[in-house]
Amino acid sequence: MVKNLLCVSVTLWLVIVFAGCSSSSDDARATHASPLPGPASDAAPASNTASAPRQLLTLKYDAPTVGSEVHVTAKDLPAGKSVELTWSTVTGGWVIEDYYHFRGKKYEPATQSLGTFTIDAKGQLDARFRIPEDYGGVHDVIALVDGNPVAQNGIEVTQSFEMSPVSGPVGTPIELKVKGLGWRTMESTWVVNWDNNLVGFVSAASSKGSATARFRAAGPEGAHVVKLLTGWQGQGYLNHEQSPVAHLPRPQFTFHTTAGRVPGPAAYVEPYQKQPVPNVELSVANAKLALSPTQGPVGTRVTLRGEGFAANASLQLVWQTYVGNRVSGSGFEPQEQPLDTVTVGADGRLDASFAIPDDLGGLHGIALRSGGTTLGRTFFVTETSIVSMTPASGPVGTPIQIHLKGVGWTEYDNILIATYDNAYMGYACGFNSQGDVVINFVATGAPGAHVIDLYPGIYQGPATEPQLLYRQAQLTYADDHPGNKIPALRFTFTVTAPSGTR
Repeated sequence: MVKNLLCVSVTLWLVIVFAGCSSSSDDARATHASPLPGPASDAAPASNTASAPRQLLTLKYDAPTVGSEVHVTAKDLPAGKSVELTWSTVTGGWVIEDYYHFRGKKYEPATQSLGTFTIDAKGQLDARFRIPEDYGGVHDVIALVDGNPVAQNGIEVTQSFEMSPVSGPVGTPIELKVKGLGWRTMESTWVVNWDNNLVGFVSAASSKGSATARFRAAGPEGAHVVKLLTGWQGQGYLNHEQSPVAHLPRPQFTFHTTAGRVPGPAAYVEPYQKQPVPNVELSVANAKLALSPTQGPVGTRVTLRGEGFAANASLQLVWQTYVGNRVSGSGFEPQEQPLDTVTVGADGRLDASFAIPDDLGGLHGIALRSGGTTLGRTFFVTETSIVSMTPASGPVGTPIQIHLKGVGWTEYDNILIATYDNAYMGYACGFNSQGDVVINFVATGAPGAHVIDLYPGIYQGPATEPQLLYRQAQLTYADDHPGNKIPALRFTFTVTAPSGTR
């Protein structure tokens, strides 16, 4: 039935040394232990060399983190030759099929060059490079002479974290920058706790291990603990000291919430990133068709212009969408709705203006038809928008309603996860109601400003993967959300003192 539609700045690190490889201490030596085996998708990339390297590279560094300088030395190499140092890595990330299916993650082995250097007359190599911005975990460093491996060692790149700012009133935007998140399961996901409450998860699956988590300061005034824990299913691993990956960092920061609140509206959507749309489709030779703009909220006025069509023809505009849901058992299917009738001018040109229908968020086709023949098709991305939050203030127990339009329908943008004062509250879906979402809850907490935030999540992943991760708030939504880069929606409710109190 389903059819295809189309800074406190804190850097935490762990020095892992390898056999014959030293850190900043010349006497430091350790045997490298391979990571524990995981699912098949976590298997180390296959070697890109046909035979084992002959020599051992010595790698020295202060910290195995992105950007750190590495001093490379080796001996008994071909004198006077040029040597290329290469870095083993992977490429890949989130996988989307047929626009709406989310298939998890997939990676392939890859190699990048670290530079070309010269071996001296004694056969010694002395070179330096900086650890690339890349996924964390083990990376081979291989020396190639005439394309053949002559020496090798490895570095286990670990994660680094920076949070800024460290103080501000309720509603202050906070950024937590991460580098070196791994592509393997146990190194790929951290979660943020605010005062021991889960806010959401941090990932960099499609952004080479680097991303920025975004959330807001909540009250009351005073110090609040921000803790990051490993949590590959989207929930923090509390006894991490006893975990099989105990060496991974679990940083902690303190944010001081100050008096007052950040000025601004009580409800707003963060700016949308430019959304990709497919190329215009045309079946009329030498014709042109263009829609402007190609994204916006429900009700956006758009203009469709074209040329090269049959003079004086009466054509139909058709809006393409999907209807249904994923839980009733009846599934979902594509549907078309008439938009308008347009008349082509005597010169073969058309110019039509119309409003985007009240419908699901995400990608929609707009077809231009003559009878049953499709002459062309353009595309529009409907953004999620806020209709209202009512009321914006009241005592504890006040019923609050948030009304949204344009919530998505795919497996990766059908869901918004709500937090109240940086604590997980629940999630809302928009498919069954064609993108129109109403959320009801009640006010809680001490008198003052309280932040309610709606974050992108992932409604549904592959049946073979745990689902806990996907229905948590993805705090790195701007950098690493699969498919569409959907922004967060921000609200502030002011709890007032009960009547008759001071």
